[in-house]
Amino acid sequence: MPEETAAASTTESMEEKPCSSSAPDSSDVIEEAKKLIGTGNRHLVMGDVVSAVSVFQEACAMLAEKYGDTADECGEAFFLCGKALLELARMENTVLGNALEGVPEESSEEGDKQNDSKIESADNLDVSDDDDDDDDDEAEGDSKDKESEEEVGNLQLAWEMLEVAKVIYKRKDDKEDQLMAAQIYLKLGEVGAESGNYSQALEDFNECLLLQLKHLPSYSRLLAETHYQLGTTYSYTAQYSQAIEHFSNSIKVIESRLAMFQEVIDKAEGEEAAQEEKSELEELKRLLPEITEKIEDSKESQRIAATASEAIHQTLAGASTSSAFPSENGAPSENGASQIAVRPADGASSSKSASDISHLVRKKPANPSSVETSA
Repeated sequence: MPEETAAASTTESMEEKPCSSSAPDSSDVIEEAKKLIGTGNRHLVMGDVVSAVSVFQEACAMLAEKYGDTADECGEAFFLCGKALLELARMENTVLGNALEGVPEESSEEGDKQNDSKIESADNLDVSDDDDDDDDDEAEGDSKDKESEEEVGNLQLAWEMLEVAKVIYKRKDDKEDQLMAAQIYLKLGEVGAESGNYSQALEDFNECLLLQLKHLPSYSRLLAETHYQLGTTYSYTAQYSQAIEHFSNSIKVIESRLAMFQEVIDKAEGEEAAQEEKSELEELKRLLPEITEKIEDSKESQRIAATASEAIHQTLAGASTSSAFPSENGAPSENGASQIAVRPADGASSSKSASDISHLVRKKPANPSSVETSA
């Protein structure tokens, strides 16, 4: 998806919010944008994602109008806007999922029956009524299409915003900007995973990890998060060895961080000291069982997949060494040749198996027409 799409989306946002054009000139634009960004961050903290998106979009439009879409001044606003749009898309998906839960199947069947009864009695309707019904159906279908487009739009727009932010930060070489680029890759990976594009998600997560390994200490919590995201995505793609590896690395990072915090707490004097470290230490301890469970789940899935693969391999190997034509009882022929089921010849004992032709092999029958292959 090219950057021009993001530029068009930004232009639309600018048209929707004419107040951006009345923003102060020169350096006042930066100050006004910073205020909007601060307001948006407060909305995110309070859980008001919709308001956060609106404010961030206004900041993006203001800065893009003044400096251009890919200017350095726009980087933070585009990143935060993309991040908020991702959260909004997740909220919409959650609401949609909850709306579909708890609907009894009987109600659905009754609704189908009612619809069927209406269809059966439709013969008594005039042609004009049919046209009205068609118009109503088309209007309802258009409404559903618009809702679907809107739902996809937020995730798409999040991707576009983050892509522009990535371009801005990737061209910078200092540590702070490179770490911001890593966070953008992380969010891009989450967008990919949310949309089901796991291959792209893995690519973005790995790019994030490379930057973090280069600039972050081994006990950074951001490293643990990225390893966890990679482990989860590899699980989705049934790459369980890689998933186990990254989940295990996430645990190692957390354990290193716990050791660091414990050292700080031990050196602190007084009960009120190192409260922040104590709080995060307890939080991280609660995460360890969850990640350990992920490892066990991946190992179990790996065992199941291996067992299934072995069973399929044995089945295929067995089929390749047996006749393509099974015998009458369903078992393959011992000598590799197909056995032809025949009826007993005239005078032959009825106790002989229909597939036993030994009496015919030893002595050619006088009347060949008496031997008939079974259908």
